[in-house]
Order: sequence, then structure tokens, then C-alpha cells
Amino acid sequence: MYKDDVDTPALLVDVNVLHRNIEEMVAFSKRFDKKLRPHVKTHKVPEIAWMQLKAGSSGICVQKLGEAEVMAEAGIKDIFVSNEVVGRQKMIRLTRLAEKIKLMVAADSLENVLELAKNCREAGVEVGVYIDVDCGMHRTGVIPEVAWEIAKKVTELEGIYLAGVMGYEGHAGTPINREERIRLIDEAMKATLKSVQVMKSKGIEPPEVSVGSSATVRVSAQYDGVTELQPGMYVFNDWYLVEREAATLETCALHVLTTVMSKTAPDRCVVDAGSKTFHLDMGRYPICVGVEGVEMYKFSEEHGWVRLLGEAQTGVRLGDRLEFIPYHICTCVNQFDKIYALDGDRVVNIWEIKARGRVT
Repeated sequence: MYKDDVDTPALLVDVNVLHRNIEEMVAFSKRFDKKLRPHVKTHKVPEIAWMQLKAGSSGICVQKLGEAEVMAEAGIKDIFVSNEVVGRQKMIRLTRLAEKIKLMVAADSLENVLELAKNCREAGVEVGVYIDVDCGMHRTGVIPEVAWEIAKKVTELEGIYLAGVMGYEGHAGTPINREERIRLIDEAMKATLKSVQVMKSKGIEPPEVSVGSSATVRVSAQYDGVTELQPGMYVFNDWYLVEREAATLETCALHVLTTVMSKTAPDRCVVDAGSKTFHLDMGRYPICVGVEGVEMYKFSEEHGWVRLLGEAQTGVRLGDRLEFIPYHICTCVNQFDKIYALDGDRVVNIWEIKARGRVT
């Protein structure tokens, strides 16, 4: 099977770029003596998670129990759900999963810690807890000054143990301006490490200090006291990361293949991929590669509205296939059932995106 045989819209991954991205991040982490625990919510593919582990990652992160269940079913035994797990239904699933694998979760409240401990104790399992510290994003996480109180309670309860501290600085990757990004990363790392300092002053020693996103990890990895990195998007990269100098066009491993399904005027056309293909959670459109003068500017559910400039007005024809780099890779991948892995134009594998749609 070759690329020309693939129907559209479709996800295409250059396996050579994918492998280089995986190996480069492992080498980077080792250079700063950090463990690498990649976030697999980006790709949701067990085969790719195994590539990351075999290349040298210490374990994986997921964001949902459903993702953890899929990865555990694929044989992965060391999983951190880097999110709060709350509620009776989830506790049943969490304890069943903890019977099979080494499982960790994030927590930012005493109430949740007590809930976790009670359920794990009754089920006869043990789950690790990372204290989730708000290092500036103001989403989840407890303020650094009181994180020690939750950590102390974790050390006192049966059924759970202190796995570490987590500070997610995803907000620091948002600014386009490099100086502003570095300033926000610095504030986030200082906040995360302050929580660790307070814990140590209270006699509590967190085994791991886990941070990092693909947009910020090149800076946050350099802080003493950080022990673990959890980037995710680096496997594929996207235009968000290119804009923030964390990737290049050449390191973007995933493209979306589309077909021109309508061209009723010289200066515009429509491709067969809209919001149900790319998603628009960041309010930005994908970037066309390989053909100059092609600009996506609007989505319908199943239509991508494209502006044609210069030679593209005559060069792009009905039935042509155009490739785009998503602006945000994670939400785009979650729209699809499978990924076509290419070596040149040859399809060498078709991977099922087994953890897509696992939102519980």
C-alpha cells in the first residue's frame, strides 16, 4: 500500500521523523540527568508508547483512566494518571487497574487523598500519589505553601504512598515572545520547587519532581531539583510548537492528507477536512505544506475552506491532495480511528488509535 492508495482525510506519520523525535527527547533528558515519562495523550497509540519505552522512557503519563486502561491492556506496567481521579465510578476502575500495574495519580486536596486511600485500602491495593502544585496555570493544583499538608497526609494513610510532586507549566508555553515564555517558566519552576523545599523542611522527601510540556521542557529540564519530564506533543510536533521554537517544519512527523472536493472559483477551493478533522480548540487553522499559496481560513464540520494565492490559483485543481500540519496535534489525532505510518510513500503500518475518545 502506498500514500496514493490512502483515502482522505487521513493521518499520515513519517516513521523516520517519529523515531528521530523519540530518540532525540530521550537523549535530551539524559543530558540533564532527568527521567522521561512521556505523555501519551497526544498519540493514544500503544505501539508508539512502546517505542518510547524501548527508547529509554521510564514510564508513561496519561490524562484519563480510560487511556490508562488501554495502555495497561497493551502490556504497559508503569502509568501515571497526571490528573485528579474523583468519584465512586472511577475509584472502582482505579483499584481494579492497580491490581495489574504500578499506578500513580495526581491529587490536590485532602478530601481526594482520603477518598483514594479508603478505596485502595478496601481493595487491598496501593497507588502512588503525586501532589499537584499550582505553579501558575490556575487550573488544578494546590498552592505551593500548603502542598506539604497533603503530602503529609499521604504518608500517614494506608493504601497510598507519596510518589512525588507535579507542577505543570503548560501556560508558560503560550506566549509567542521567547522572553515572556522563559519568565513564566522560571516562575513556574520556582513555585514547584518551593513546594518541595517546604515539604523537606517538614521532614517529607518527595521521590520525584515531575514537570514539563513540549513547549517548555527545553528550559524546565535545566532546573536543579526537577527529576522527571512529561512532554507529549514532541513525538509528532505541530504548528503551535513551531511558532514557539520548540519544533521545526522538518520535525513535524504528522500531516493530515486531504482532497480538494470543490473548486468553483480561481481564488478558493474546499477540502474534505473541517472541524471534525482538525478541531479548532486553539482558534488557529492548520498550515499547508508542499504547495505555496494555500491558506486554510474557515471550517465547516466536514469542509475546510481554502484561499488560493498566486500560482496556486491555477496549480491547485479538483481532486488534488493537499497536506496540512495541524495547529494543535492532540485534539486532531483524537478525531481519527487510525494512523498511516509511512516510510517515504510506502505505508509500512496502520496503527489503531486505541485510546481515542477515552474521556472518562
